[in-house]
Amino acid sequence: MSESPRRDKVRPKIVAVDGPAGSGKSSVCAKVCERIGWTYVNTGFLYRAIGYLILRDKIQGDDAIVGLVEDFSKKLIWNPKTQDVWYDGENLASHLYTDEIGQKASEVAKNPKLLTALLPLQRTLALQPETGSMVDGRDIGTVVFPDADLKIFLTASIEERARRRLMQLRQVTDRAEIDEQSKEFLDLRTSIAKRDQQDSKRGSAPLKQAEDAVMLDTSHMNQENVITAMINLLKEKGLVTAIK
Repeated sequence: MSESPRRDKVRPKIVAVDGPAGSGKSSVCAKVCERIGWTYVNTGFLYRAIGYLILRDKIQGDDAIVGLVEDFSKKLIWNPKTQDVWYDGENLASHLYTDEIGQKASEVAKNPKLLTALLPLQRTLALQPETGSMVDGRDIGTVVFPDADLKIFLTASIEERARRRLMQLRQVTDRAEIDEQSKEFLDLRTSIAKRDQQDSKRGSAPLKQAEDAVMLDTSHMNQENVITAMINLLKEKGLVTAIK
């Protein structure tokens, strides 16, 4: 892992974006950062990577898992532009976005020891850029960066999140192709509801809207509308002026 930021370095601007699974955080944040020239930090990949390694290597016990997190933090090579995740000579990125790994990541995030172990890494990644970082997750505005320059809570209905996920899995853009009575859709809806329950009820750093966060419900917005709304929030806060 790259060395921590120098203590005399001016802290980059930080925008914390929290929200439930499937609310569109990753795709929207990536595009917003592309337009404003900031770095996008998707903290979810850290939990997914640890979850994947736990399953792959059949690691058990808190001490062993915390040891894994510490080793992962030292050896991680992360490319914010491509979102490649290299650990021990392997790019884990292609393994991280299945529903199984998503469920495991949610379990990992319930463990207070792992949350504590991952906290310094999340902060280091976000503080490295020169200009600004948009950081998304479940507890960014409440735990990781409670002093963020702007906090946004991005959400959408369970039905809409299941629809978007299924469109992504099928690689389609026509919403008419999604049958909301199909077993696949209903299973996804159930899975998302389960993750909502896990994330909001976990004992440590549960998913919740920070008191000073701006809620953005995207249930009836297309992606371009959401991107525009988020950029406007940054402009209102005086965080950006030039847009690519």
